[in-house]
Amino acid sequence: MTDFEKDHEARRSQAAIDRVRSLVGDDRLAVADRISQLYNKYIPLDRDELLREALMGLVASVTTPITGKPDKRRIVAVCGRSGAGKTTAIMKHVRNLKAMASYVDEDGVTIHPVIFMEAGSPCTPRLLAIAGLEALGHTPPDTIRENEAWLLFRRLLKVHKVMWVVIDEAQNAIETANVRQATVIGDAFKSLTQMPDWPVRLILAGVPPLASFLARKQLYNRRTVIPFDTVNADGSMDLIDSILETVVIEHAGMELCLNLDGYASGDEEPDPRKLKEVFLRRMAHACDGEFGSIVQMIRGAVEAAILDSREHVTLDDFIKTYASFSGCRSSKNVFTATNWEELEPSVALLRDDDRAWEESRLKSKGKNATKYGVRPQ
Repeated sequence: MTDFEKDHEARRSQAAIDRVRSLVGDDRLAVADRISQLYNKYIPLDRDELLREALMGLVASVTTPITGKPDKRRIVAVCGRSGAGKTTAIMKHVRNLKAMASYVDEDGVTIHPVIFMEAGSPCTPRLLAIAGLEALGHTPPDTIRENEAWLLFRRLLKVHKVMWVVIDEAQNAIETANVRQATVIGDAFKSLTQMPDWPVRLILAGVPPLASFLARKQLYNRRTVIPFDTVNADGSMDLIDSILETVVIEHAGMELCLNLDGYASGDEEPDPRKLKEVFLRRMAHACDGEFGSIVQMIRGAVEAAILDSREHVTLDDFIKTYASFSGCRSSKNVFTATNWEELEPSVALLRDDDRAWEESRLKSKGKNATKYGVRPQ
């Protein structure tokens, strides 16, 4: 796709958005714009410093002459479960690095030194190469073979002066791969980073089994891994509380009005500090301890308050947000149920018919019905 075609598509997309905005009242537009600004805020953690240093290392490695002795570590991998905030963090830091910004070269051509691509599902070595070609704006023929696709991808990376390739959902490239396909992917990653005339750097983001794949000998000495671990409810209450106040008070400019008396037990005088801790633990459980999901939950509650024309966030906003996110029954809402620690948010949507179907499907395959759920996150 040429720059003219990209600009044309961008104008068409913006025209479609502008048409919808023209049909919405000013008050509703103001609300939408306020919510948009809220979601554009970023909350850094200690892990962000590690990620920034790793990306700066990739930038520094470019300064080494191509003919000189290369630094083998040309792959940065961000590994963590779904909802950990991997993609958001990578996008944030890439955009903040001047070396990775687009520029106009000496021939007047706009150069994008970073390309973003996603490993689709299902994915094969051939499909991954095609995804890379499409990220470069190239549409390969349907009959292109696996080796031809990779050769063309490597050649066009140099033509387009691409130095860094970001691959999101990288686990899809190897999750269902057989031994040969996994080896091909590993060799392809290795080959991209050590092309003699134009070595590129890879930035990978994914859930398990990405970490296991990167432990392969062919990649071990070539990668730097940044783990995005879950938030430990036992030792992270202060962090979660800080995130809550940052989003609600600092980012949204609203107040927290949480009536948590319903969490009190017995006839004892309610302790606000302990009640707040119970609330924070419930929220961590509702989000499976994932930082990105916790932020989204809080933003969802703020959005509910904004849509209700309020300048304060209540417990009911979190109850409704969790119900919307999870699809749970009202009696199994993590923010209200007495047995909240026993509830599994990831399968809250399932009803009896869903469970019966799952059990029947497993039995038809000669398997015993075990724990219901989704793929590992």
